[in-house]
Amino acid sequence: MRPYVIIFSTETIDGRIASRTGYSKLSCFEDLKLLHSFRAHSDGVMVGANTVILDNPSLTVRFSHGSSSFRIVVDPSLRVPPNSKIFDTPGRGVLVTLETWSLENLRDYIIRGVIVVKAGLDRLDLRKALVELHKLGVKRLLVEGGGILNCTLLAEGLVDEVHITIAPYIFGSGVSLASCKAFDGETSRVELALISYKEVCPGWVHLAYKVLRPKTIKA
Repeated sequence: MRPYVIIFSTETIDGRIASRTGYSKLSCFEDLKLLHSFRAHSDGVMVGANTVILDNPSLTVRFSHGSSSFRIVVDPSLRVPPNSKIFDTPGRGVLVTLETWSLENLRDYIIRGVIVVKAGLDRLDLRKALVELHKLGVKRLLVEGGGILNCTLLAEGLVDEVHITIAPYIFGSGVSLASCKAFDGETSRVELALISYKEVCPGWVHLAYKVLRPKTIKA
């Protein structure tokens, strides 16, 4: 079994979660409260390595009632520093990486009390990783990006819901909500069904979608 997976992201009208310079502070306060409510009701919060390297987030719960869950980073190349904030609480930080890394390679993470989940040899096996996270007790997983992680999970059919807050900005370029070459749009794409929508701040709209799975259009 795998966790129930929800992607939560705040993006500009033109679909950017960060600008070309890396600026990504898009949320209004009500959107932040909503995000932290999702964190409080999840067993794990997952991000990609680039998110940790650029933003060094703690991924804790601050604007909602609830305890902080497992903080998980997907990092097949061991680029994330062991002293990152995501690993500050022993036994709650999780590193998802390749099976080929030795105990010596992982020593600094283990000393910090990081839980190491190994999945895949030449490339990361996210499906296997999610099964292992479920065994840890992660029944509901919140994914906060970045674009490569979002797209890879969607491409492998591992996402159940997508929640997006649209900020009233246009960046013109930058990092997309989903960044990979898994789909061409015409013959393959992810299709969604709208669950709900609401204004969270004046000008900010939150959309909730059920994922209908990646779809290949047959001629």
